[in-house]
Amino acid sequence: MPNEIMNGIVLRVTDYRESDRILNVLTREHGLVTVTARGCRKPNHKLSAFATQFVYGEMEVNDRFGKLQLSSAAVLESFYSIRESYEQLVSATQVTRAAERVAENDIANDELFLLLYNALTVIAYGENDPKDAELAFMAKFLRLCGYAPTLTSCVKCGKDVREQKTVRFSNRLGGSVCEACGGAFKSVSALALEAWRRMMMLDASELRRVRLPEVVRAELDSLIYNYAEYVFEFTVKR
Repeated sequence: MPNEIMNGIVLRVTDYRESDRILNVLTREHGLVTVTARGCRKPNHKLSAFATQFVYGEMEVNDRFGKLQLSSAAVLESFYSIRESYEQLVSATQVTRAAERVAENDIANDELFLLLYNALTVIAYGENDPKDAELAFMAKFLRLCGYAPTLTSCVKCGKDVREQKTVRFSNRLGGSVCEACGGAFKSVSALALEAWRRMMMLDASELRRVRLPEVVRAELDSLIYNYAEYVFEFTVKR
């Protein structure tokens, strides 16, 4: 891919040699790509601003002996405020890490790209808790990956669970379980399940609308990540 222009979000950076960095970038055109930014760690280098985690921009790359090298880059959005807040940094790291685990090399996934871009935008500039945008991202991310749980009816008998006082959730069965079928499955609040369902159905551009009560936020943080790690079979939350 000589002298090709790509639009991408830097997911991860790794220092290499004395002054280089290796960038893992989620691009709209080619999915996940690995690019070497030579000399970017030198003072005032032209590539320094782009060769930073979370940055979104346009990059020009060339193929040198089968490896992509960054020739030039223009930062379109730095998401700078993420680096000034611990809570924002944690949430931004979680969503980029999740995206990197499922993105495929040289296979475009525009829906994943836009979901990540919108999540980083809300985490950086939204007025609500960054954890809300993170959880909304994860809810939609699971659906995008084909792991949307059943949240309004019992996965065992099909009964509507939205009016029940006690609802349970099974990672193994993939969703909510009614009182009668509950057994030893984990108890969850109907409010948390409804919040999960609504987040899952939101458009990616509407993530800033998510504002969770503290108790629901804490419950979903555990519930969503436990489910994600079960279905993906790898550690999702750092």
